Amino acid sequence: MLLSEVIDVEKVKSISEVKTVGIDVGSRSAKGVLLADGQLHTVIIPTGYDVEKTASDVLDKLLEESGYELNDIQYIVGTGYGRVSMHFDVPTELVTEISCHGLGAYYLGDNIKTILDIGGQDSKAIKIDPENGQVLNFVMNDKCAAGTGRFLEKMANILGYDAEQIGEVSLSSKNPVPISSQCVVFAESEVISERAKGVEVDDLAMGIYLSVARRVNNLLSRVGIEEGVIFTGGVSNNVGMRIALEKIMNIKIQTARLDTVFAGALGAAIHAQRYYSKQLSSGELAKRKNRLYLDPFKRTLESRKAAYISRSTGKSKYVAYMCTYTPIEILAAADVAHIRLYHTGTATEISSGEHMTQSVFCDLTKSIIGKFYEKDPMYQAIDKIYMFYTCDCMKKTAEAISRNFVPTEIYNLPRIRDRENSLEYYRRELAAFKKNLEELTGKEIKDEDIRKQIKLYNRVRELYRNISAYRKLPVPPINSQEYQYLVSGYYYIPAEELIPLLEDVEAQLKKASKEPAEGRVTRILIAGGALAEGDTTATRIIENNLGAYVVAEDNCTGYKLFIDDVPDNEGDVLEAIAEGYLRRAPCIRMKPLMENEDLAVEIANEYDVDGVVFYYLKFCPGYSIAKNQFSQRFKEEGFPILEVPNDYSSNDEGQLLTRLEAFVEVLDERRKAGVRVH
Repeated sequence: MLLSEVIDVEKVKSISEVKTVGIDVGSRSAKGVLLADGQLHTVIIPTGYDVEKTASDVLDKLLEESGYELNDIQYIVGTGYGRVSMHFDVPTELVTEISCHGLGAYYLGDNIKTILDIGGQDSKAIKIDPENGQVLNFVMNDKCAAGTGRFLEKMANILGYDAEQIGEVSLSSKNPVPISSQCVVFAESEVISERAKGVEVDDLAMGIYLSVARRVNNLLSRVGIEEGVIFTGGVSNNVGMRIALEKIMNIKIQTARLDTVFAGALGAAIHAQRYYSKQLSSGELAKRKNRLYLDPFKRTLESRKAAYISRSTGKSKYVAYMCTYTPIEILAAADVAHIRLYHTGTATEISSGEHMTQSVFCDLTKSIIGKFYEKDPMYQAIDKIYMFYTCDCMKKTAEAISRNFVPTEIYNLPRIRDRENSLEYYRRELAAFKKNLEELTGKEIKDEDIRKQIKLYNRVRELYRNISAYRKLPVPPINSQEYQYLVSGYYYIPAEELIPLLEDVEAQLKKASKEPAEGRVTRILIAGGALAEGDTTATRIIENNLGAYVVAEDNCTGYKLFIDDVPDNEGDVLEAIAEGYLRRAPCIRMKPLMENEDLAVEIANEYDVDGVVFYYLKFCPGYSIAKNQFSQRFKEEGFPILEVPNDYSSNDEGQLLTRLEAFVEVLDERRKAGVRVH
């Protein structure tokens, strides 16, 4: 068909005569669009088990339908969940479906601002610039079938229809029956129960659509619903779903002259034209020339871990702590071997953790309990655990550990740190902590030993700040994965050994910075909850897959931890530690929350970031509630933000890749357009 038959004539002018292909492989169907000589050719087939073959079949059918040969095609862009499996003997680029749907919807509609894409396995709300189709914001549903094509298909099958038929059936509904359950399993039981009561199929069908529409409407509201809405994805042809959405949103959804199931493939084909014209030359990010030599650090770290497990450190007692407000200076002065419990767990360990906690606890708490339950060697070496109470879930975790595995002492921490009595209160808790350590070891902890450790750990914090400062360069000589690895040494290696190791890293970075790489990388701040040891998925995707850099961490396991020192004076040592730790970057449990926001924005400005990834564990009682306030503040300051709720499983890594990839694309487009936040 002619492009002018489905796309506005003025927009057709921006589409070149270059022969390109866009292939969108979704979970249920694969779509293809070929653009050539003012013509548009389309193909749609079911997605097979072999995704690579499915993509090849789409290309073969497009060539057959259009009459072109493979060597006529000048560029291909792949998108959709199956894009990573696409390989062709033609220049090819992979682009997120979010970017492709945004561009495709722009060309298919008129003044489009909001896109709702419902596919087989997920749903997305996308906000675009109506002037050019650039993605401004987006959200995706969590890894759950509710609100997706799979959910609707399952409900239709229960009622004895296929997904297409049930949409037509729903139109005759006069009294839709609300379906409250969003889980496929529970909704199935609810529908069967209502049908047994004699409820008509059409009323149940429309009730299902309305329940999904409400869920999807919540997703849309997070990007803002405006006139200029278009519906894409595999569910977009379901008339019942369309009517339910219009009723819930109270906005008319635009119709297009081309089936909007092809929006992603069309956007991919247009992206392919742009890639062809640029030949990938102008958009390449600068690459690092120098790599850090961390072998000495690695050997020391692994040696210290092994010595803790085998209890061969030369110390008489082996303790662990669960929060950064447990003063490491006092632990070191007590001459005990000490580690921090902040490890990700395996699927088995997380499942075992649920023997003593609830499934709605975060994976970090379940991992810690699970490691005791599964007899992790490091956890088996522990004599006692200390915790300064910040997180409610962690407190319950500590209590469970104390009852079942290892004696645990819990101390309180002031929630409002700027009150006059907060400093004295914290000091009294530190005194009790010190006394308990003395009872554990049978030795007095002398003030001069604590002062010595204050000096040493102030130097350690200074070195971590110095090392992080090299990430302020346009192309940092150290990335977040390396920095996080260095931070892990803080929890295992004594300060006397850690200092020369960090000084060596600082010297390497100083040398590398004298030969800076050209260009500037996309710069991201990770804010929110702790990145536990082993929790590297987000930073690995950002830095290894997407070529961007996490240049700072606003959390208690990254740069934020080292911002403040402990006063080094001849006064009361416990008061000095209390002052230093209360003055440090505040915990999410502390009030006022504004102080957390102010610091996060300060770090974002200091490190010249392009955007913020707000990362937190699902079911985290602190950050899952505070995220909205943080998000609003970053937006007010001009920083794009992506919320990433996560757990320690790997089965949603593909969806996380899609979210992060689309976010980095948004940041890259802003940079190219000259949009700066300061």
